[in-house]
Amino acid sequence: MPKTLLLILVTVATIRVHGQKIDSTQVDLIDLIIGKEKSLSNNQVRSKKKIHFSLLPSAVSTPGAGRAVITAVNATFSLGEKESTNLSNVYFVPFTDFSGRFGVVIRSNVWLKDNKWNLLGDYRVEHFPRNTWGLGGNSNDSAQSIIDTDYVRINQDILRNIGGYWFLGLGYALDHNYNIEETDVNTESNLAKYPITNDGTSISSGVTFNISYDARYNAINPPKGAYLLARLRLNHRDLGSDQNYQTLFIDARKYLPLGTQQVNILALRSYYWTLLGGTAPYLDLPSTNSTPTLGISSRGFKVGRHRSNAMLYGEAEHRYQLTENGLFGLVTFVNISSASEFDTQQFRYWKPGVGVGLRTKFNKYSDTNVAIDFGFSRDFWSVWLNIGEVF
Repeated sequence: MPKTLLLILVTVATIRVHGQKIDSTQVDLIDLIIGKEKSLSNNQVRSKKKIHFSLLPSAVSTPGAGRAVITAVNATFSLGEKESTNLSNVYFVPFTDFSGRFGVVIRSNVWLKDNKWNLLGDYRVEHFPRNTWGLGGNSNDSAQSIIDTDYVRINQDILRNIGGYWFLGLGYALDHNYNIEETDVNTESNLAKYPITNDGTSISSGVTFNISYDARYNAINPPKGAYLLARLRLNHRDLGSDQNYQTLFIDARKYLPLGTQQVNILALRSYYWTLLGGTAPYLDLPSTNSTPTLGISSRGFKVGRHRSNAMLYGEAEHRYQLTENGLFGLVTFVNISSASEFDTQQFRYWKPGVGVGLRTKFNKYSDTNVAIDFGFSRDFWSVWLNIGEVF
């Protein structure tokens, strides 16, 4: 069990066993680190800062990857008045498991003054061997193989406010896998069975057309509101893509406050991701634990466990504040997903996952939590560690 998780469990247990009355003043981990005597003067300084940082150094099990060391940094800031401009955030996540997986991920959600423009970015450089089980909604465990690859992603969308909470925009997306090699094949190569081969490399390069509705002031930890994104991606050889193909991704999220407590929220998410035409590279097909937008999905499943030309996903999560001072919280969640029968829109097999998670407030000014989640499915379980909520 990770030391961070053990510390949280012990602290929560102490609060409950001794029945201590918790101060209604909001408290975060920074307050605990600097101590009660210094927290008052320090909070006066922190409240005036333009940028709030959250840091997560830890060693945990990651989905489908074994033991990994992750050091994640989140910066939250505002580029305008609080009343009219959403909070922006940038994630910087270097990672390694010391046995072949390593990389750097930079994700950004930036709001310009008065929410006139929204800039969404996802940049990755990785060496990431992963398992694969072929295509379709009920692929067999015996079909498992390992695909070793180096990977570069450049994804930048620019959206303009067109009225209210609605935005319209364009973007560019590149997914480049190279040094592709499949190993540990049990029966037949999953790559060889696919309609196209890429001779050790694949490039998807195209423009994106986006329309969104975003009524969340703070996307890191939304207390209420809703989010909708429809994203059409057109990959074309003229832009360097190996294949001409098109995809559609529709992502809907809703946050429902329950009762009168400040943090008692039902968070809902659903998405539909499909290939519209053409043939996508194998590694760029819709798959479990991999989406073209910010957020984490399919907790309880291995990365890429189910892969096909189309995928449906739904999730519900209850977020509850355990302590009056906001330091500790609890979440429970359930999700369900289905990969279509390959080259169809037939969703015959539905795969459920469940889990529970603990939340510790790292920074009360950005409302950023350290999230530790345990996800379970029929044949797999793992620990997810994150800064902020998963969606």
